[in-house]
Amino acid sequence: MRLLSRLATPVIPLALLAVSCSSEDVISEPAVASVEGDVLAFLDEVGGERVSGATVSVLEHPEMQVVTGDDAHFRFDGLRVGSDVTLVVEHPNFKTTQTATLQLTEKGIHPFAIQVVSKGIFTALSGLVPTPVNEAENCVVASTVARMGGSLYVHLRQGMADVSVSLSPAPPAGSGPIYFDENVLPAVDQPATSKDGGVLFYNVPPGDYVMSATRANTLFNQVRFHCRAGVIVNAGPPDGLLANVPDPDRGAGGLYPADAYSAVTDTLCETTAQCVNEDAGAIHYPPATVTSCKAMFSDTWAFVDESCDADAALRDAAKALYTCRAQSCDAALGGDDVCVDEDAAFNAAQDVYGACLSGK
Repeated sequence: MRLLSRLATPVIPLALLAVSCSSEDVISEPAVASVEGDVLAFLDEVGGERVSGATVSVLEHPEMQVVTGDDAHFRFDGLRVGSDVTLVVEHPNFKTTQTATLQLTEKGIHPFAIQVVSKGIFTALSGLVPTPVNEAENCVVASTVARMGGSLYVHLRQGMADVSVSLSPAPPAGSGPIYFDENVLPAVDQPATSKDGGVLFYNVPPGDYVMSATRANTLFNQVRFHCRAGVIVNAGPPDGLLANVPDPDRGAGGLYPADAYSAVTDTLCETTAQCVNEDAGAIHYPPATVTSCKAMFSDTWAFVDESCDADAALRDAAKALYTCRAQSCDAALGGDDVCVDEDAAFNAAQDVYGACLSGK
């Protein structure tokens, strides 16, 4: 507190002096939170070997970096709440990959899953686009438009079909979007996403962009990212475009009370780990991945707007699908030909739910 001149010599009550001093002298520490997740290999996210030896760093804080171990898991502590977080992954066998840019809340981000594409797959896919990719001057942007409840952590289709994706500002003509077909290959003449949900922009000039998606009776969040020459931006789930999750409260699952719904997805994560490891004869799905899987689904349950699911039709349809998938290894590791009726019912419930959200 600044002392007044002796020429004015006012009498200051002790109580006021104490309050004044404490209000100026006490400096609160900035709120911080953590970010953690997993580096996952494109096309082999669930059953493949973990991506060890990857350097993960925070673009906004390049001094913060970790190298993944055998479980491919990473964690950053002490990041300021309200700040932007963009993660970067570097590995000699994979293309340098950058995530979407997320604003950190007090809940943190758990999990922050990062798909990385091998250099061999990137070269093969680059040959399927109309013009050569100029990595020296531009970036490549990939994403999967995810239906609610899809996941990189289990063998369960994550994509949503019939979605149109755009960037703002718009990239040059001929830069995309190119959508992936059901076989996860770029299909130049395809007008919207297939059930794979994949979309690609290439030869995008460096800068800051916002990715948006549209589909009838469906609401989406928007995704921010920073394009850098020579880097792949993979704005993938659960931190990319999410159908019927217009304002994702990331990390909210950590506060979601355990119930019958979370018990079902916990079981699916555990069953997937058991089946993957038995099939591989090695630990390809370590405990850290199980924890991330459970956290991802906890966030999904927390995202549900109960005013549009008062009868729990969406949650019950999801529960039935996850229960079916967890009943055996054939179901847990199966493709789209497993639990077909349950999957169709879940999609139908999502359409009703999305129409309600869109009408609010």
